[in-house]
Amino acid sequence: MNLKKMNKGLDFLRDKYGAAKGEITLKGGHCFIGATPLLPGRMERKIVELKKMTENGTLEGVSTLRFAAFAPKGTDIEAMLAKELDLAAYLGASDVVRVMAVKGGAAINVLAKLANDVNVSVEIGAALPKGASGYDRHEIIAKRGVACDQTVDTHTKHESIRCWGADGMAEYTDVDTELFGMTYEEVWNVRAAFALLQKRADSRVWKAAWAKAAKAAALAFAADASKAAKTIAVKKGLDTNQSIKVSEVR
Repeated sequence: MNLKKMNKGLDFLRDKYGAAKGEITLKGGHCFIGATPLLPGRMERKIVELKKMTENGTLEGVSTLRFAAFAPKGTDIEAMLAKELDLAAYLGASDVVRVMAVKGGAAINVLAKLANDVNVSVEIGAALPKGASGYDRHEIIAKRGVACDQTVDTHTKHESIRCWGADGMAEYTDVDTELFGMTYEEVWNVRAAFALLQKRADSRVWKAAWAKAAKAAALAFAADASKAAKTIAVKKGLDTNQSIKVSEVR
């Protein structure tokens, strides 16, 4: 990720709409604002739309979440799993309380249960060729309705712009009307940082949410090692799975 480009984009949003001062930093492959870990997955438009469907009655009686994420060789699969388990808790509106996993090489398959009895399955793999574009899928199955953030049976990323020139074809996907030229990952980290600086996202909530997700991911690897499911006690405290306002304007 290009931090200089990301912070330039963040400053543009701050100047345009107004927000507290802050700078994105990178620690251990994860982006932060100060001591607060960013949760860019919660800001992705496709996740925002899925969250709305679980809250506005489009989906009734959510029973199962089926997630998958694949990345190039060398990617930290525990960090990938933590992100997906955080999104499971967020979209399922309940904390992860039980995990079981089977790991093999650069892949891990996880079965989890949320406190509200929603079932979760997550497939994680980091065996794509170096430089390949990652892929993920998030599907929600309910008593009434099914929703997915990918076109049915489509595993190939669709680019919105293709240019042909003397050097061949170049492909681009600008997913944000104000942050041009950034990668998908960079855009949503900037949007997550901006949400925190505008106080639309609560730093206490995001710190607690990421701590829960990291713990659940670590226990999944422990479950694979011990060949036994791991249970996570639910503690009273902040609701870390509440939706946030996504509008850029205060």
